[in-house]
Amino acid sequence: MLQKSKEFLKKDKNSFSLSNTKELQELIQYHSDLYYNKEEPIISDYEYDILFETLQFLENKFNIESKQTDQVWAEIWESTFQKVKHSRPMISLWNTYNEQDLSDFDERVQKNIAAAWETHEDTLEYVLEFKFDGLGVELIYKDWNLVQAITRGNWVEWEDVTINAMQIANIPKTIPYKKYLEVRWEVVLPISSFNSLNEIAKKEGWKVFSNPRNAASWSMRMKDASVTKKRNLKFFVYDLANFEEFRLEENISEYYDVIKDLEKFGFEISSYFNKLSGIWEVISAIDNFWDVKKQIDFEIDGLVLKANDIWLWQAIGFTEHHPRYAIAYKFPAEILTTQINSVEHQVGRTGTITPVANLEPIIIGWVTVKRATLHNYEEVENLWVHVGDTVFIKRAWEVIPKIISVVKEGRIENAEIITPPKYCPSCENEVIKDGDKVRFYCPNTVDCPAQHSEKLVFAVGKQWFNIDGFGVKQVELFLELWIIHNLVDIFKISEKSEEILELEGFKEKSVENLISWVEKARKVEIATFITALAIPGVWKKTAKTLAKLFYSRESLIEFPYIIEDLVELDDIWPEIAQNVVDYFSNDAHKRILSDLSELLEINFYKKLEISADWDVSEYFWKKMCITWSLIWEDWVKVSRDDLVKKLEWVWWEFVWSVSKKTDFLLAWEKAGSKLKKAEENGVTVINLQEFLNKVQ
Repeated sequence: MLQKSKEFLKKDKNSFSLSNTKELQELIQYHSDLYYNKEEPIISDYEYDILFETLQFLENKFNIESKQTDQVWAEIWESTFQKVKHSRPMISLWNTYNEQDLSDFDERVQKNIAAAWETHEDTLEYVLEFKFDGLGVELIYKDWNLVQAITRGNWVEWEDVTINAMQIANIPKTIPYKKYLEVRWEVVLPISSFNSLNEIAKKEGWKVFSNPRNAASWSMRMKDASVTKKRNLKFFVYDLANFEEFRLEENISEYYDVIKDLEKFGFEISSYFNKLSGIWEVISAIDNFWDVKKQIDFEIDGLVLKANDIWLWQAIGFTEHHPRYAIAYKFPAEILTTQINSVEHQVGRTGTITPVANLEPIIIGWVTVKRATLHNYEEVENLWVHVGDTVFIKRAWEVIPKIISVVKEGRIENAEIITPPKYCPSCENEVIKDGDKVRFYCPNTVDCPAQHSEKLVFAVGKQWFNIDGFGVKQVELFLELWIIHNLVDIFKISEKSEEILELEGFKEKSVENLISWVEKARKVEIATFITALAIPGVWKKTAKTLAKLFYSRESLIEFPYIIEDLVELDDIWPEIAQNVVDYFSNDAHKRILSDLSELLEINFYKKLEISADWDVSEYFWKKMCITWSLIWEDWVKVSRDDLVKKLEWVWWEFVWSVSKKTDFLLAWEKAGSKLKKAEENGVTVINLQEFLNKVQ
């Protein structure tokens, strides 16, 4: 079935004959059963939509009377839950992936209204809300109380999951409404909860879920309701089965007001729920939605657009498959299926070896995806992925494409198992497994070409030395041609200008710019410098702590500290301490550090001068909070961030809120809420002006 699906997806719908229609009907039935009943789809939602639209086109083209696209396909499979019929079918929405279809939808609505009424407003009001990727559930209330919960199923009937619904925290068990009410919800699992659930599943050897929707669905249908209770499921209301009765009872004419009324009853609604005027305002809102989506802890696969005027719903009505007054705008496909052609073992800057899949090229969200990370070899084992497998690929915005699950039906005979390499693919050193961790790595930190290249790319990046002219391609090219060997050579690049000018693509101006960018990068803070060295485990915060050990060029080169010294510092774990000592004790690294310290203007640690009569030992290794705005000398207002910068070389750890774990609050007498909270929690308050008089 998978191969047949691929064949249909590759062909133009105009090329199909009448005989193909029957095949496609069977195919849609098969995929519907996998999706709705078995929770094991083998194609993506986007691919299913394409097949469905193709079938609809063929049924119309050949005038087929019994149209499968207007019917319910999935049958009820065996379940321990009681089967229940919906009072009104939970039909789907028509889907679109482009703005032109939205404009066409608006035009159709306008025409349908014109056919029903002689006059109407030219600009229609719409409501735009989240399209959650979850499980549809119907909740039934009688005499104030929740009495029944039914899953969506095959749109007509499905399972009674009342006992499990009673365990969900944000489902009201009673409401301030005595009459009969059928509320329709989408049950979802937060992405953060999904990740935590799978982490536990991996450790315990349980089923690992491929996506939050499947996890939510199975969690809702657990035989043990106590398990459902622990899953942190969330429900969001979006519709009523007895919509007409409710709006008449409450005298409501707008869909927006219906949902807002339900919110007053205690039902949780979509956090993105906007009333908009006209289709172009809708399209504009969608265009500006991308930053919002990145911040959401739920899987959102689109937005739902509904005409706000309920009278219009009655005027334009429904098809057997979907309402005419609503449409789902789906985001450019983020999940599709493709094939793994081969696997590379990629060596990172810390020596960690990562399996990367080379894919049959596929376009996801307007980007051609050819590679996807498999993260580590434990993930490979959990996914049970082989070379040649058909897999689901996800690319969420700017995130690196990721393989999320395998279609085992499509596995070829004698498929190649993916295993960690025995030898580094870059330097051929023997690969080591990092104790009981999942990490496999190359221990050759000095001479491994791949590690060397990755470290240089990292060092010249925007967060560290920020040398614009040095990207991945430039670093790799210069290393290959022996123009540079290490970070020292980058800061001596002016000596290689004639050699670079001979290369294709490099003009005099571009070389001048490159040299100029390098010159600008010579001034660097010691903390930034340490981070740019790419010591395993040492990032910005750790580097700031380590920076206080370096007060001169000599201290950088000689590094008179041992592991025991470092573990006494905040945020320095024994493993990180070992990595730091190993780095600074390496002779090759010492030579590089010596040369760099001569080439660069490093701003080494300068301890603030403190009044001789002031014992500061009580502040060492303590957590200090500073209020947002402070009055300093001469009543000049300074920001907290500015003050932190002035004091960041002192051995105190700065935190941004007051709690019982805070040791000191640096404040003035009108500090406000933080001062009050400090007093409540017994936190020592230090007077700002007195403090500043002692710190020079």
